[in-house]
Parts: sequence; structure tokens; C-alpha cells
Amino acid sequence: MAAISFSGVKKRYQKNDVIHGVDVEIEPGEFVVILGPSGCGKSTLLRMIAGLEEISDGTIAIDGTVVNALEPRERGCAMVFQNYALYPHMSVRQNIGYALKVAGMPKAEREAKVL
Repeated sequence: MAAISFSGVKKRYQKNDVIHGVDVEIEPGEFVVILGPSGCGKSTLLRMIAGLEEISDGTIAIDGTVVNALEPRERGCAMVFQNYALYPHMSVRQNIGYALKVAGMPKAEREAKVL
């Protein structure tokens, strides 16, 4: 797992601020829970890490590399959506390993990581 750093991260839609300046350091191996009511910005924050949502201000770094301008595929991370987004014809193991397969990881290494 990689370190993730937020420095002054903000998100606004037009004139509505939804993320108000997050400063957090998440170290490798830490288990973090983002908790809050519906609509408070939890999913938006995760989408910004994955590169699916642009940030309005601040920086996000993964393993010390600022990823603000990187495409999602260049960030080396992924997210599991709260809405149904699994391939129904695949097993849980296959769904988990799919991104590694697409990234070209050899089968033996991929299976070890999934386990």
C-alpha cells in the first residue's frame, strides 16, 4: 500500500464548496475510515484520489508524487464503487484481480496479490 497525502484539498461545484480544505497524511498499512452523513463528500474525496474527480485547490500525493494532473490509469490505485460495478460473470477473485490483469501483471504474481 502507498502513502497518501492531502494538502489543502478543496472541491467546489460552481459556487458550492463540498470539500473545505482537507489536510491528512495516510501512511502505508494504515486503516482509515471516512465517516459522515450522505452528501458530505466521502465519495467525492475518494474519487479525487482515484483521479475520477478534479480537485479545485490543494494537492494530493501518492507515495510522494503529486497526482493532481495524472490520469486515473497513471496513479496506481483504484476504487470499489458503492454502486453495482462488478462483473457478474466473474468470481470475487477474478473481479479483484481484473485491474492487475489489465495492467499486465503476470498470472502467478497476480494470484499471489489477490490472495
